[in-house]
Amino acid sequence: MKISRGGIDLFEKIIENARFLSPLKEFKLDSQPIEYRKDPLTGRWCRINVLRSSRVKQGQEEIGFSDLIEASSSNCFFCPENIEKTTPRFRQEIASEGRFSIGESKVFPNLFPFSEYHAITTITEKHFSDVHEFTRTQIENAMRAGQEFFKRVLKSDKEAGYASFNWNHLPPSGASIVHPHAQLTVDKIPTYMTRMFLDESKRYYNDTGENYWQKLIEEEKKVNERYITDTGEISWFTSFVPLGNTEVNAVFRDISSINELDDRHILDFASGLKKILDGYASFGIKSFNLTFYSARAFERRDDFCLFMKLISRPTPNKYYTSDAGFMEAMHLERIVESMPESVAEGLRKQF
Repeated sequence: MKISRGGIDLFEKIIENARFLSPLKEFKLDSQPIEYRKDPLTGRWCRINVLRSSRVKQGQEEIGFSDLIEASSSNCFFCPENIEKTTPRFRQEIASEGRFSIGESKVFPNLFPFSEYHAITTITEKHFSDVHEFTRTQIENAMRAGQEFFKRVLKSDKEAGYASFNWNHLPPSGASIVHPHAQLTVDKIPTYMTRMFLDESKRYYNDTGENYWQKLIEEEKKVNERYITDTGEISWFTSFVPLGNTEVNAVFRDISSINELDDRHILDFASGLKKILDGYASFGIKSFNLTFYSARAFERRDDFCLFMKLISRPTPNKYYTSDAGFMEAMHLERIVESMPESVAEGLRKQF
């Protein structure tokens, strides 16, 4: 819907429906509308699904960390003994088997999505893992599971080209479930931050004739203050101007989109991330956000490189579920659980 005034679009929004077989409806087809709303001044987008407010938030209990792990494990949706009866199934065109697995990674639709195509992949079968306990194999299989989901979505819907692999670990990062899991999204339009990175990379290329990300790596290596290492075609370094605390970047120098990842990239990435997480553990970090910024699927761009950002999140004594996950912290797009019009209607009654 677009409302125009003087040639300027106001109150622009796009409504898409996420559909899956829901355990809350005896695995019958459920459809949840996702509203993508665009700010008329800044162009920033947010996403609204009011049903997300009803989802279980394990981390909101007023108990300590060890107590939270124990309490949340008793009836965890993502643990192997429960996953078949408590998680949604994919539609036939995405996965005829309902869900699919690669190693310990089990892939299924998000019960409360904020993308038209939004899946979960478990990282481990274990209910809880500290950051240093994730293995390289677990990370590899989670990435492969994400690639398989992206491939299936793109085969089903050619317009849904912007894929992203995202990982919120523990409640301070926005994870409502303690069990380690990543979120896989595919959209027809890029997130605000993705679009900004793509547009600014193109502008830099047009101005200089150089790929900004490759130039950045070259300069970081020269300065050698933030550069960490290379693993294959991936360069790891910290940010001069970070988005969050303890931020680490991984730039894939030879590809532009996440769908181009091959086995070599996945092995090199998993090897590097395992060591970075071990370093996080040595800093005392327990919670983090990880996200990928990608060009459109299989779009080879000379001006852009696929890259990942990783930031640490607080470790409070009492755990809670933050209202800022990867979409807010890493893409600058808020996920909203209340409809603005309903809020206004409720407040008018006070006057």
